[in-house]
Amino acid sequence: MEMHKRKAIESAQSAADLKLHLEKYHSQMKEAQQVVAEKTSSLEAEAYKTKRLQEEIAQLKRKAERMKKMEMAGTTLDEVMMEEIREYKETLTCPSCKVKRKDSVLSKCFHVFCYDCLKTRYETRQRKCPKCNCAFGANDYHRLYF
Repeated sequence: MEMHKRKAIESAQSAADLKLHLEKYHSQMKEAQQVVAEKTSSLEAEAYKTKRLQEEIAQLKRKAERMKKMEMAGTTLDEVMMEEIREYKETLTCPSCKVKRKDSVLSKCFHVFCYDCLKTRYETRQRKCPKCNCAFGANDYHRLYF
């Protein structure tokens, strides 16, 4: 009988020790999950900044190439102005359908498209930005009025 009492006490102590270890590991796991979440959000923010900078670099490269072509060809001012007008029209044209003018914005990523393209993507359940794949919902696209 004495032996069973001793084993019961030892088992209770062992169970208490295991519970303490379990709680300790749970707290360590929660801390690790918080660190991972913070690192993930900072990584996503950096990726977003990188993508924006790459877009800006590409735009500046196109502009530099255009300036070099103008210098080499010795084009007239009218041709330069026509080229700029064409580029501005291209900037205002929807990059998804390349037909209509941009008139709607995604409030999640602030990319701009024509309303019909965004509405079609929403209705066909392709609810991601065509440029950056950022998910959007019904309340995330709005009309723009110039």
